[in-house]
Amino acid sequence: MEYLGLSARLLIGALFLVAGASKLRDLSQFRAEVANYQVLPAVLVTPTARALPVLEVVVGAMLLLGVLIVPVAVVAAVVLVAFAGGIWINVQRERRIGCGCGFRRRQEVSNRLVLRNAGYTAAAVVAAVWPSAALALAPGPGVPASTLTVADALGVAVATAAAAAIVVVGLDARRFLAQQRASAAVYAR
Repeated sequence: MEYLGLSARLLIGALFLVAGASKLRDLSQFRAEVANYQVLPAVLVTPTARALPVLEVVVGAMLLLGVLIVPVAVVAAVVLVAFAGGIWINVQRERRIGCGCGFRRRQEVSNRLVLRNAGYTAAAVVAAVWPSAALALAPGPGVPASTLTVADALGVAVATAAAAAIVVVGLDARRFLAQQRASAAVYAR
């Protein structure tokens, strides 16, 4: 289970770090996306839009570095549940808005995104329940010493990165092919 815990920790850490950094590049746009969800009182929109990307970057960095793994993984799970809830609320309202999800912010809210966040939440829970001290600077209380060698842990890290890259490239290719078919159908008319 340590392999799974390490892989989940690295995956969620990278996800949070990249998504938070992406949002930090354009805080005014992210603020508009937070407001567009219409789930927070207006007075909380700006503070949330400023704090959330910073929280994501910090959580991501802490998970990647292996600092206080269990509590940070729990924070990640709570944040992911909140994201899924906001998306789900807007899907139920039948609103067609951008998800504001970070590096793919132009995606519309959908049940697929709710399920994706449920999967990410499951990974964060795995990182909290089966934490791995491998490649960790300060794993924190409740994390048993790693049974993995450094080579094993680095192998898990490389395999996790490769699997994530394959999924991302596959999804991009699928989206690209769908757009090409749609364009071809328009020109065929």
